[in-house]
Amino acid sequence: MPEGPIKREEVEDTGDEHRKYSRDEVYITIDVREHGAGRHRALMMDLSQSGCRISSVTYMGEGKHVHVTLPGFAPLEAVVVWKKNDEYGCSFLQRLHPAIYDHIRTNYPSLGHL
Repeated sequence: MPEGPIKREEVEDTGDEHRKYSRDEVYITIDVREHGAGRHRALMMDLSQSGCRISSVTYMGEGKHVHVTLPGFAPLEAVVVWKKNDEYGCSFLQRLHPAIYDHIRTNYPSLGHL
């Protein structure tokens, strides 16, 4: 397993990229904690083994380390790799195990897939 966070191009959807890991739409209310900044609620909108896209009205700067907590799971450490309006691309420092990824995407599908 490679060291360090996933590269921006593996998280951000530019429409013409080839992702290393598949990405699924999800709809999950999560907690996000930035080091030294307290906890806030956000919405996870998509997920891959290497990262996620979240929507948050709380500003998080690019390059910041955050802990993303899904209901029933331990916090996942990530780095904010891009920001566009109230959406953020986060790269996990440790990729999700395939079984954990499958469990999450099965139990938290997007509203459009309910």
